[in-house]
Amino acid sequence: MKVAIMQPCYLPWRGYFALMRHCDVFVHLDDVALPTGRSYQTRVAIKTAAGRRWLTVPVARTRGQLIRDVPIVEGPWRRKHLRTLEQELPHAAELVADLYAEPPPALAAFNAALAARIATRLGIATAVEWSSHLNVPGRGSDKIIGLCQQLGADTYVTGHGARHYLDHERAESLGIDVCYVDYDLASYPQPHGVFDPFVTMLDAIEHASEPAAVARARLVPWRTFLAPA
Repeated sequence: MKVAIMQPCYLPWRGYFALMRHCDVFVHLDDVALPTGRSYQTRVAIKTAAGRRWLTVPVARTRGQLIRDVPIVEGPWRRKHLRTLEQELPHAAELVADLYAEPPPALAAFNAALAARIATRLGIATAVEWSSHLNVPGRGSDKIIGLCQQLGADTYVTGHGARHYLDHERAESLGIDVCYVDYDLASYPQPHGVFDPFVTMLDAIEHASEPAAVARARLVPWRTFLAPA
């Protein structure tokens, strides 16, 4: 069984859904601290005629606060975000518009609801779990490996950030193969100049003839992925 583990991100980019497509169980990693500063948990890029624009969800932060406990700050941001999406990505915005009317009060739940809506549109039916429900202790590599063991995974599918902290050999010794996603960043007819693959997946839903084909990748064994060029 293939497992992928990611923190809940706001209106994620295409790679997030490529990861989700290539696993059997996708775990929302919500019982770790919210990253400090700017992060994809609270903001996303969209492409406009004036260039990249960032939409940021305001949250009430405290030091060391777990993602599952981070509340969204009420205010005009919901109306502003939806208006921007409707102006720049009008058809795709219809997919998520109702979620802005009364979003969940917690950031993780809001992000997960948006991701689920997009995944359904892409035909992705991967099972979803929450790390906070699995009660696996530890941090970093130990946490990831523990979650994989708890779920009975034989393969951990991951994005590129894991190269900096994951104990690949320990995972392998425990019967867990590690595979990295090699993202397919092929272009589609995107307006406003040079193609930008690193914007919200809603962009592809708006502009690509086959949005589901945009969220693609191939899996690369970790030794191959980490081998010197």
